[in-house]
Amino acid sequence: MKTKTTLWLLGGVTLLALAAVIFLRHPAAPSNVIPPGAQVFEVRGVVRSVDVAAKTVRITHEEIPDYMPAMTMPFAVTDAALLRGLASNDLVRFRFVVTDDDSWIDRIEKVTADQSSLKAVASPTSPDRELDRVQTGERVPDFTLTNQWGRAIHLADYQGRALVLTFIYTRCPLPNFCPRLTQNFSDLQKRLRDEFGDQAQLLSITMDPEFDSPEVLRNYGLRHEADFQTWTFATGSREQTDYAGALFGLIHENVGGLINHDLRTALIGPDGRLVHLWRSNVWTPYEVQREVREVLTGNRDVVPAR
Repeated sequence: MKTKTTLWLLGGVTLLALAAVIFLRHPAAPSNVIPPGAQVFEVRGVVRSVDVAAKTVRITHEEIPDYMPAMTMPFAVTDAALLRGLASNDLVRFRFVVTDDDSWIDRIEKVTADQSSLKAVASPTSPDRELDRVQTGERVPDFTLTNQWGRAIHLADYQGRALVLTFIYTRCPLPNFCPRLTQNFSDLQKRLRDEFGDQAQLLSITMDPEFDSPEVLRNYGLRHEADFQTWTFATGSREQTDYAGALFGLIHENVGGLINHDLRTALIGPDGRLVHLWRSNVWTPYEVQREVREVLTGNRDVVPAR
C-alpha cells in the first residue's frame, strides 16, 4: 500500500512538473490567436524605429479604412522575436489586432513591393526624432495650463510634492494608448493617495486642447473615478500644451481628426527636477509607486509605518 501511494505521489509530481514546463513554454499572452470580437486589419507601412526591449515598432502606415488615417505611431508586438531583422526604412506588411482594451501586431513581414505603392506613407510629415527635452536630473521649467475647473495652474504649484504627469487626449481610439495610461493613473491614484496623502500628485495634460475643454476633461475624469484633490486634468492654448509636451520630448500631430502621438509619462521630484521619464505604456502603477516612494522617503521597497 505504501509503495502504491509513493508511486501515485511521484506520478502526480511528474504531471505537475510537465504542466509547469508546458505553461512556461506557452505564455498566456496571445500570439496568433484572435480573441472573439476583435477587429483585425492588414496594413502596410514603413518602419521608422525598432525597440526590442519595449516590444514596440514605430511605423509610418497607410490609411486603415474605417478606423485610422495614415500616420506614424508606435505599435506593440506580441513577441520581440517579430522584430528580428527589421530596420529603419524597411517596407512591411503587418496584421494589427484591436480589442476593447488592447491592440497589438501579431504578424509582420518585410515586403519587396514597388515602393511607389507606399509613396503616400513613405514620407511622414511628423518629426521622427525625439525633440530636445529636459534631461534626467535637470529642473523642469515652469509652465501654465488650465485645469478641469477652468482655473490656471502652474508646474511650480507642485513644488515640495512628487508629481507624475502624462499626456492624453479624450478621443484617443487605441485602447492601449491614452485609455491604458488613464486606467493606470486611476489605479495609481488610489495607491499614492493611500500611502502619501497629498504629497504625491497626478497630472494628465491633453494633446487636443481645441476639443478637450475644462468641462470635457472634468467629465472624462469623473468617468475614471478621478479624485481631483490628487489627480488634475489640464488643457490650455495650443502653445501652452505644445510647450509642456516639448519639455518631455513628446511628438504629436493632428491627422484627420485623430492625433498621431507617442507616449510620455514623467516623474518630477519635490525639488522640481526630472526623476524618470517613461517613453511607452509598459510601466505599471506598482513600478511608479516604488519610484515615488524612493523620491519621497528614500526607501524603495518598504511602505513606511503609519
